[in-house]
Amino acid sequence: MRFTLSIDCDNAAFEADNETSTFMPGELARILQKLADGFKDDAERTGIPCAVGEGGDLRDINGNRVGKWGVTES
Repeated sequence: MRFTLSIDCDNAAFEADNETSTFMPGELARILQKLADGFKDDAERTGIPCAVGEGGDLRDINGNRVGKWGVTES
């Protein structure tokens, strides 16, 4: 089984509030924490966090699709 994760950090939710084009990791941390919390909640409810074929979109704080995750056969 393989878990894949892809996040595009090229939109406003990831930009710093200054003139230096620096990357703000806070939004990335928020997205990853939300995903991890979802896995934990599912595991506690069902005993299995995810199965082959499962996956979903990842959204930034503004609701934009910025990535995806999935579970596939290796």
